[in-house]
Amino acid sequence: MLKKIFRFIFMAIAVILGIGLFLPGTTRVEREIDIQTPTPMVFAQLNDLKNWENWSPWLKIDPQIEMAYAPQTEGVGAWYTWKSLNKGVGTGKVTILDVKTNELVHYKLLIDGWSEATSDLKCSVKDSLSTHVTWRFDGEHGMNPLSRWLGFVAFERFVAPDYEKGLMNLKVVCESKK
Repeated sequence: MLKKIFRFIFMAIAVILGIGLFLPGTTRVEREIDIQTPTPMVFAQLNDLKNWENWSPWLKIDPQIEMAYAPQTEGVGAWYTWKSLNKGVGTGKVTILDVKTNELVHYKLLIDGWSEATSDLKCSVKDSLSTHVTWRFDGEHGMNPLSRWLGFVAFERFVAPDYEKGLMNLKVVCESKK
């Protein structure tokens, strides 16, 4: 009987891992919002990492979070690190990799215990008084079947609500400053 139980467990694990190899090797989560503020004002919130404290959904979760910033907080090369005992926030680093003024902030995200990921904050002019913002997350899973399962099952469910909350926070911050 014990052999049958072990055989069943082994087969179940083999099937789960086998299916995982055929799941997508990347995950993308994307959310958008319109903000009734001129693009340069919105972009200023996105391009300066110090401003992220005003709207980031994760930085508001833990009031005891420890933050450290590079001497330069704007543009390519700017970074910040965070450390939190709250498991929903964790420890990690954001580094800006590319900037196109009033259009794009492309950054790398390292969270302890997770694979490296990239994310984009894109602005597009709707009209002279409003901006369309898209926040996109791209995760690479390589050939790791467990990571592929996580990307397939969990990223949309866990990342998307935070992106929606962050974009709403950004909208409130930007629209209150005009």
